[in-house]
Amino acid sequence: MATVSGVYSGPAEIQKAYQDDRVAHDYVARRFQTPLGALLHRRQVRAVQRLIRDQAIEHAAELAPGPARLTVDIAALVKSVTLIDTSAEMLAEARRRLDERGIGTRARFLRADAFRLPLAGRFNLLYTFRLIRHFERADRVRLYREIARVLAPRGWLVFDAVNRVVSEPVRARALAGEYEHFDALLQPDELHDELREAGFAVVSLVGVERRFSALMMCQVYVAPRSRGLARGAMELLDRLGGPPLEWIVTCRRA
Repeated sequence: MATVSGVYSGPAEIQKAYQDDRVAHDYVARRFQTPLGALLHRRQVRAVQRLIRDQAIEHAAELAPGPARLTVDIAALVKSVTLIDTSAEMLAEARRRLDERGIGTRARFLRADAFRLPLAGRFNLLYTFRLIRHFERADRVRLYREIARVLAPRGWLVFDAVNRVVSEPVRARALAGEYEHFDALLQPDELHDELREAGFAVVSLVGVERRFSALMMCQVYVAPRSRGLARGAMELLDRLGGPPLEWIVTCRRA
């Protein structure tokens, strides 16, 4: 699918967007070191870490890891982790960051298309964030099925999905060009249906970035003055409840 109105969509366009040395090097700092981005990062890392510990998972994979944003906090918990990405630039940055932490020897780096993985039945867990959400339903189902093929029986999949109810009005108010990539906006029943079609059962939907409008106010008005105060306020707001902007989806291969 071609780029429409400056928004990257479809497998080819999404791959092209990340094949750049500067994008690879700046990815974490640009998106996940602000107080709001850091909040999301912590929630995602904790969800994967908890699953690894609870299920005694030994062999994991991260699909589209970028610069190993999550894996630098996860690799030490498993015997092996395979990082799979189409971008050589992202894999090089991932290797550099893991080596800096002294855990590069636990990782294998594989350049491959997510829709045509050269593996089968090898992993107890595959986690991927900021990937599946960028595709239309038919491509999402294709991707789920390819992931199921590389998971061991009863293997786990963890990924993120965007809540239509919260995100749709936010995006309607957004400035032109504010969202660079297409994101599927979904409801829980749609997630359950498409995952069931691909051979997965949803185990949990964990909401993150609750009270998003208030979180954004903290980001804009509080963070420039005190990042610590903004982080504390965001943690409190996110724990107060309410509809989330996104879910961390945990599901299991049938």
